[in-house]
Amino acid sequence: MKRWVCWLFALFLALPSLYAMQGRVERSFPNQVEVSWDRVEGAVFYDLYINREAMKRLDSQVNSSFLGSNEMPLASHTAYSVIISARDGENKTLESVEFPIRTTSWEGSYVWYNQTEDDNEGKCRKLELLVVDQDSECKVYGMFPEVSKEPLLLFPLLPFAHEYPTLSYEGESEVELAYRTNAEVFNTTSVKPKSWRILALEKKNAFLGTKMVTKVGALSFKTESWYDFIITDDGARRVLFHNTGTGLASYGIFKSPNPGEHGVFVFHEK
Repeated sequence: MKRWVCWLFALFLALPSLYAMQGRVERSFPNQVEVSWDRVEGAVFYDLYINREAMKRLDSQVNSSFLGSNEMPLASHTAYSVIISARDGENKTLESVEFPIRTTSWEGSYVWYNQTEDDNEGKCRKLELLVVDQDSECKVYGMFPEVSKEPLLLFPLLPFAHEYPTLSYEGESEVELAYRTNAEVFNTTSVKPKSWRILALEKKNAFLGTKMVTKVGALSFKTESWYDFIITDDGARRVLFHNTGTGLASYGIFKSPNPGEHGVFVFHEK
C-alpha cells in the first residue's frame, strides 16, 4: 500500500513537467500556419522547427507566430510536424512540445474584373480561373464558356518533362485549344503564331510558371507567365497572374489595366 501511494505521488509530481508546455494551431492557410504555445518560466528564447528543420528564434515575450508566408510559403494541402523548444540564456532546453499542423488548400474559383474601359477589344472584361489542389498537385483551369463547356487546363499545359513537342497554333487537340484560347485573350495584335513549344514548367509551393517559345513566320519570341498564390492581411486567398515577353513580344501582351495592380491580374476568390 505504501509503495502504491509513493508511486501515485511521484506521478502527480511529474504531471506539471509533462504537460506544462502546450502547442496549438490558431489559424491555418494554404501557405502558412499560425501557432501558439504556453510560456515557460525562465525561458529566454523559443526555437521553432518544421519537420526538425530550424525555422526561427523568438524572444520570451512572444508566444505565437506564423510558420510560412507569402514570400516563403509552405506547400498547400500538406501535413508538417512542428517542434517548439523553450531555452534559457545558456541555450539549455527547458521544455519542448511537438505537434502536427496541416496547411489548407488553394482549391476554388477565382475571378478578375476589369475596372476600366481598356479591355483589349472586349476580350478582357472578366476572367475566371478554377484551381484544383489535391495531394500536392495544383492545377489551374480557365473558364471560357464561349469556346468550351468544360474548363480548359492552363497549368500544366502538358505533363512535366525534360523536353516538350512543338505544337500547332491552329491545332484542334485539347492542349492546343487551351493554349490558343488563353493566348488570344492577351494578344493585343492581329498577328497569329504558327507554332509554339513549352521551354520549361516550374512548380514550387505557391508558384506555377511556364516559359514558352512562339514562332511567327521565321521569327521566334519567348514569353513567360506564372501564377503566384498569396494570402492577404485579412486572410483572403488571391491568385496573381503575371505575363511578360522578351523583345517585340513584350509589346503585344495585354496587361491588367486596373489601378494598383501594376499590370498583374489579381484574381479574387468567389
